[in-house]
Amino acid sequence: MITTHQLANGLSVIIEEMSHVESASYDLFIPGGLVCDPSDRVGAGLILSDLISRGAGSLSSRQLSDAFDDLGIRHGEGVGSDRYAFSGSLVSDSLGRALELVALMVRDPHLSEEEIPNIQSVLLQDIDSLNDNPARRSMVELSKRYYPAPYNRPSLGDRDGIKGTTRSTVHQLWRKLFSPRKAILSIAGKVRASEVLKMVESLFGDWQGEDVSIPTFGAMPRNDYFHIESDSSQMQIVFASPSVRFNQKGYYDGKLAVSILGASMFGRLFVEVREKRGLCYSVYARHGSTADYGTVTAYVGTTPERAQESLDVLLKELNGLKGTVTQDELERARTNLKAALIMGEESPGARAGSNAQDWWLLKRVRPLSEINAEIDKVTVASVDEFLAAYAFSPCSVLTLGRHPLSVPSGLTGEVR
Repeated sequence: MITTHQLANGLSVIIEEMSHVESASYDLFIPGGLVCDPSDRVGAGLILSDLISRGAGSLSSRQLSDAFDDLGIRHGEGVGSDRYAFSGSLVSDSLGRALELVALMVRDPHLSEEEIPNIQSVLLQDIDSLNDNPARRSMVELSKRYYPAPYNRPSLGDRDGIKGTTRSTVHQLWRKLFSPRKAILSIAGKVRASEVLKMVESLFGDWQGEDVSIPTFGAMPRNDYFHIESDSSQMQIVFASPSVRFNQKGYYDGKLAVSILGASMFGRLFVEVREKRGLCYSVYARHGSTADYGTVTAYVGTTPERAQESLDVLLKELNGLKGTVTQDELERARTNLKAALIMGEESPGARAGSNAQDWWLLKRVRPLSEINAEIDKVTVASVDEFLAAYAFSPCSVLTLGRHPLSVPSGLTGEVR
């Protein structure tokens, strides 16, 4: 059973009672994220999300960490493009204490200046590590060029922005963004909604703050081909094209179509690019979306000598999907997607996260029956309709390696 409630201060609370488990999980989303960082301090939100767990209220950094560990609470804090997120999994009896600690962190963090240099050092090392992880670097570089500002900001932050962040920057961000208005607290597990609501009201009811304005997602830049020269024995090929947004008409047609292409070792890309031709060591395709945009991404990791052929086969498979999907392929993709949903249904952590995400994007929680019904509606014909509406071009392609590749004319261009 799912209970939803909004506190007077604007905090939305979602509680799912799961009597068959002994654990509980929570997810707290607070609007903000890297898109709200000052333009000359991109990465400040990363420092804030780390710093906020290093002491709060009367607890030092060590005491706060020990308070979580003593009760076996597995917790995490992070920042995404448009939100700050706090999550945790625990034995259900410890939920009250876990929420107390989360309330301390978001409402009364120390934001100690002494901790900032260590956090900056780790973040800068992460940026440096991109040179040792060309696959990750290529995706970061494509995102910078593919999405509109500020949604093209890298999840690692910006070197100069991180270096320039001070305690004053972090404190101003916290004061501006950490507000209950439009925030979401989702809890799932062996709990009673009435008891949880009392806890939440006691801990968060007098939390105050202003509305947070998230930048509008603007027009997509022109699609293009980009090459980054790198003296490497590998060649990275990454691809992105517009697709259906979250929960819009054709959403599950798109999910299943891209799954048929490259979600597993049974996908067409794996079979055609790697198994039959031995062109690459890694290949996949993914479908991602928000309420603002949908994107199909694909990746091929290969050698310089086989890179052009790998790109040619990748594009051939993408453009050759329409009109060739078989019922067997569709049923396999449908079964895999449903299996993931069913397994998630059994996990408090997955349910808390899924419910929070639904509320974030839709302002409601979708029952599993509704999702299954939408997946069941997908047919070979409806997949073809999706592929006609969201052809994999115009697209953007980025290569990272010794030499640029040849991209067919007409493949890139303005977003339709």
